[in-house]
Amino acid sequence: MLPNQSQEATLEDWLVTLRKHRNYALRERKDGFETNNKDTELCVDYAYGSYCDLDSKMEYGSCCPLTCPVIKHGVIPQNLELATKQSKVRDKATKEVIGTSREWDSASGIQMKVTSQLRQSLDSFAAIDSCVLQRNIARLDTAYANFWKHGRGFPQFLRQLDSFEYKPGRVILRHIRKNYATAYLPGIGDVKFHNSRDLSLIQDLRTSTIKREGGNWYISMLVEIPGMLPELKPQDLCKSVVGIDVGITKLVALSDGSFLENKRFATNKKTARRLAMRQRAIARKQKGSKNKIRAIKKLAKQQHKIAQQRDGHNWQVASTIVKTADAVAREDLKIKNMVKRAKPKHDGKGGYKRNGSSQKTGLNRVIIDAGWGDIFNKIAWLAIKSGKPVIQVPAKYSSQECPQCGHVDKNNREGEKFLCVNCKHVDHADTKASRTLVKRAGLVFPKNKLTLPPDWGKVTPRKLSTPGCVESRNQAYGNHRHVWETPTVGYVGDTAQALTESLCL
Repeated sequence: MLPNQSQEATLEDWLVTLRKHRNYALRERKDGFETNNKDTELCVDYAYGSYCDLDSKMEYGSCCPLTCPVIKHGVIPQNLELATKQSKVRDKATKEVIGTSREWDSASGIQMKVTSQLRQSLDSFAAIDSCVLQRNIARLDTAYANFWKHGRGFPQFLRQLDSFEYKPGRVILRHIRKNYATAYLPGIGDVKFHNSRDLSLIQDLRTSTIKREGGNWYISMLVEIPGMLPELKPQDLCKSVVGIDVGITKLVALSDGSFLENKRFATNKKTARRLAMRQRAIARKQKGSKNKIRAIKKLAKQQHKIAQQRDGHNWQVASTIVKTADAVAREDLKIKNMVKRAKPKHDGKGGYKRNGSSQKTGLNRVIIDAGWGDIFNKIAWLAIKSGKPVIQVPAKYSSQECPQCGHVDKNNREGEKFLCVNCKHVDHADTKASRTLVKRAGLVFPKNKLTLPPDWGKVTPRKLSTPGCVESRNQAYGNHRHVWETPTVGYVGDTAQALTESLCL
């Protein structure tokens, strides 16, 4: 999105006001919750109207807080008329409306009414579109619902707010061109933005989100486009399947023998050093100074650039994987548990033993930089658009299990090398793990090997003692066959012929 200077100043003022608005509403709910959940034996002073029963004036000490909507959310306006709402009364048998009644409103409903009054008294609130203010409260209500119903963390007070939303139908698209379009934002005006796809197919424009990230402005629109997604292909009709094993040295190892590179956008030596320098520069600046704000923006721009590079690379990786076969078998990983810090080890003397926390921290940083979960999400989305199934397979012992004898031992693997201690089977560890996932998914490669991409020569394992040997794999059944190539470089005449005969024995 490309706003002009006045529009950008207005957007920044809106974000400041919306942040204060959200934090005030959160503090009101938090104070009410903490005050109303004190010990019931103690005397609690309430504001006028904070009773469980307005007729009997019964207080909180003799009632459960969950049965009283006022006590439950703790939002009590000065005007008690705002705390109630009018609802329809329907007949239980006929479901017809027989009258109306007054009942307690929810916390978000009360705060939205109070916000409407603030727009009449404060210019900063009056300048913001009313739908944006209502969506600001609705987003806080969603965070509260996630805390109560889904067990997520309690909503936090924000030091900076970088996005806001418009309700469906408020944003209007104008002047759609090939490379850009113009959107009318209520309260802001017409703003030009670059097209990421064809906007002429949009039939209905729903919620629109304006976001600031890395010093740039973005608009995200939920739209309705005609056309249905293709039906998911049954696994029985899949003619090919590809297994993927994610890692650190190689980002993804495919079961066809190829690999996808891990570029380490944030953890490579040059970028990591630059990030550390800019973080130290922020720490040295005086708190609240313009130099500190300037240093923070500089760091945010670099982090945004890294995020964009990772996002683009992961889209390419996901597209390559989905186009490889008719089905995808991937590991069912608990990435959140994999990046937890190392547990401390007590030495029994008031101190701690070495637990490898520094190495674990470095590993966690690289895993987060790789974005395994982001790759899985992109694969799932592209597979849905293509009608291809994605099978999640348990990853336990997939890199330690021998494909020949089935022996499982942690000593089978050493880095990228796999050597079974039982049957002496040799393979690439990551490639073998991806093929193990294919077998666990219950699918095999088709017998027609020409439909699959060939092994990459640069990653095909070679033996140092036999430079002419190239180990090729039967992709249909996972068996191995050896193809001996006659070396033509470095040997002439009878020497080359004798070496070729010795290799074929």
